[in-house]
Amino acid sequence: MAMSELLPGTEVHARGLRWEIVFSQQLGPQTLFRLRGLEGAVLGRELDLLHPFEPVEPVIRELRPERAAPLRNWLVYHQAFLLEQALGGDALLAVQPGRLRIEPFQLVPALRAIRMSRPRLLLADGVGLGKTIQAGLILTELIARRIAHRILIISPAGPLLEQWKTEMAERFGLRLDEINRARLEEVRRQTELGANPFDHIAIGIASVDFLKQESVLDLLERTSYDAVVIDEAHHCMDLGVLGEREDTQRRRLAELLARQCDALLLLTATPHDGQDRSFASLCELLDASLVDGRGELRGDRYRGHVIRRLKRHIIDPQTRLSLFKEREVTPIGIVADPVKHAAFMDLQRSLLDLIAPELRRAFRARRYDDVLSFIALLKRSVSTVAACQGTLGVVAARFQRLVSAEAETLESRRQRLDSLRDYQRKLERFGATSAEEEAEQQMLQAEDLAQRLVEMQREVRSGSRQLKQAADVVAALDDLVALAGEALSCDPKLARLVVAADGLHLDDQPPTSWSTPSTWTASRPRPRRCGRPGSARC
Repeated sequence: MAMSELLPGTEVHARGLRWEIVFSQQLGPQTLFRLRGLEGAVLGRELDLLHPFEPVEPVIRELRPERAAPLRNWLVYHQAFLLEQALGGDALLAVQPGRLRIEPFQLVPALRAIRMSRPRLLLADGVGLGKTIQAGLILTELIARRIAHRILIISPAGPLLEQWKTEMAERFGLRLDEINRARLEEVRRQTELGANPFDHIAIGIASVDFLKQESVLDLLERTSYDAVVIDEAHHCMDLGVLGEREDTQRRRLAELLARQCDALLLLTATPHDGQDRSFASLCELLDASLVDGRGELRGDRYRGHVIRRLKRHIIDPQTRLSLFKEREVTPIGIVADPVKHAAFMDLQRSLLDLIAPELRRAFRARRYDDVLSFIALLKRSVSTVAACQGTLGVVAARFQRLVSAEAETLESRRQRLDSLRDYQRKLERFGATSAEEEAEQQMLQAEDLAQRLVEMQREVRSGSRQLKQAADVVAALDDLVALAGEALSCDPKLARLVVAADGLHLDDQPPTSWSTPSTWTASRPRPRRCGRPGSARC
């Protein structure tokens, strides 16, 4: 073994006496050793020697199991050795933990976490800054430092949960074990009677709506995790008397997990809904001492636990320019031409012929859940023809599977409507939803619309209802899908976008985003004249 590789604490012989190494430093061809005496007149005294100028030989002892020291002595030495190897708060052990290019601003949460005795952070960066990646960097660092062995990630069900599994596997090599009822039953069959399944799942991910169930909460209360990540943490705010039963259950889950873990990461792009109490309730999950007895924040103490940055705050350290390009939005009205856009207008008329009578019927019967489903399709129809065609295709495919199946159970419908109401409440409270939540909401709306159309089809077959132009709902859906295909080439919005793009001169025009009065927006980035184009790649 090279002398420069000897670790602090190693016993050595020098000048005829026994010493232990305090530290070593390479100085060209020589190695400087600071030694502490272990016997005789030099006991406890320190001495600096240069090797090989002076001989220093490690003490090699023969392994004799029959003369082993007490186990507790070894455990104390082992703990001391691990503490000696611990890095400080300014160095990352997992230097390049994932398959990604890390931007400097994404390392800020990890550096703050390792300086805390109990890493508990609210990551409230704006949409698009990579909160998932930042959480992954923190988790891999805690794993590398032997702080986190058991990890639980909670996210809304659907595309967001799948994104977590994909990102953690591809970027950081972490295979998340999805926890659901089937997985818990599988673990029960493989373990002894009465065992807690959560004790046998080291790195897991589960949906918040699954974990909030009473039977699952009882299991979670009897286990613990080293690190817990709660995505879309605004769903766990304490809304007080205004909160519904679903919100109360999620809050109870968050409070339980906050008590059962050391490291806690709350992720949300909307930490504040306009009520100070709601924001304070998130900070209370991190540390109860941040909030007083009235539920209000204690001064600015919470700032050490909260990281909140928007895209305008992220600048290139070299050019001092923003890494994200600003946009300006100018509404432009769109009017369909009866000649040029004839197929588009036929699509709109046919859709209204199918939906308008059902919409009026739902309003009269005060079935407002059905009203929302029909309005969602109408909104998609005035977005773009491609968006309308995609929605109609999903609805038609789902309709074909449902039309021959049994009637939907009340429990299934209740769960779907509850999820849709959750998204609607979030939109009303925060003014926006994430891309993943919007995709999930669209899938739920398509499912709900398909169920309503299945009910219409059964009424048409029984003779209790007649459609205006088609023999039944199947024919009406087929006609709409065909009309959407024909209208793809004459979309008035895309035509107007082409005209606007042709008239845009990047050299002398300000940055512009075009948006129509509906939900559709296309954008053009601001041109750069100096410095490299900034991009935060997550």
